[in-house]
Order: sequence, then structure tokens, then C-alpha cells
Amino acid sequence: MEIYKFGANILRDKALPVTEINQSILDLLEEMIETMILAPGIGLAAPQVGYALRMFVMNVDEGVFERIINPEVLEVRGVSTFNEGCLSFPKMYMDVVRSNWIKVRYLDEKGKEIVRERDGLWARCFLHELDHLDGKLFVDHFSKKQFRQIRDDLTVIEQTGLVQNLKPAPKLK
Repeated sequence: MEIYKFGANILRDKALPVTEINQSILDLLEEMIETMILAPGIGLAAPQVGYALRMFVMNVDEGVFERIINPEVLEVRGVSTFNEGCLSFPKMYMDVVRSNWIKVRYLDEKGKEIVRERDGLWARCFLHELDHLDGKLFVDHFSKKQFRQIRDDLTVIEQTGLVQNLKPAPKLK
């Protein structure tokens, strides 16, 4: 499974809700986990692998692979700055300001509604992946100064990403 890079149109699209958790969705979630592990990363959203669906996977707590479907943020508190990376922006890391505590609701892979309050890296990763579902990328959080620092790198990623992404993702069954 390929990870779409900066420049791929799907990364700017708003993802659609998952209406049914069927075997195709479950298989896609497992493929996403494998891809995230191989990358390696701690989070991967469906749009990053070519599917405009509101779901992502996370592995923040070591060995715990979370499957997040139709997520929403109920409450946020505080802010912190942390050096983030993104699998759609290879080898690029930059300080990003995000809320450091969240209360969220989502469905797990069994369709069970989960409400959680988390902070730290888990909250940051959740918000980063949720951004992908709304067509927002981590570079959208950059200051003008940060953006100027990485402009040339973005051009290279965008140009190679467009070539890589000429092939659409396979259709779900």
C-alpha cells in the first residue's frame, strides 16, 4: 500500500463518513496498520493511502493498534508545541502547536462508540490524523517563517508525490 505524498489532491479533500463497518473496511484498517508499521509511523489516515474515508489508525501506546472510525472532538484544553513529522512529508519535521488535552468520540472496529479523554502524544497524534480527514495538513500549522524554511523541500515532495499518485487506490468491495 502506497502512502500519498504532499501534492496528491486527495490529501486536501474532506473525507466521507464510514457508513458501514464491513469486511472491506476491516481489511483496509489492517492494511493501514501494516503500512504504518513499515513506514514507520505512529498514525496513518485513510486519505494518506488513497481512500477518502473518515478513519485512521494509531500506535501511540506501544503494541496497541487503535482503529478510529468517524472521529470527532468534543472538547480541547491547553496548548503545547512539539516537533511533528508526517508520512506524507518524508523526512520533514517541524514544531507544531496543538491542544494538549482532548475529549473525543469515535467508533472502534466493532462499531462500538468510544468516548475518551487523553493528553500528550496520544492527543497530538489523534488531532494530526483528524486533520487529514478534513483536508488539512501539518504544514497548514506552520508559521510564515517555518514555511519559508521548508519551501524548497515541499516543492520536491510535491513533484515526486504527483508522479507517484497518478495511480488511484483500488476500490473497496
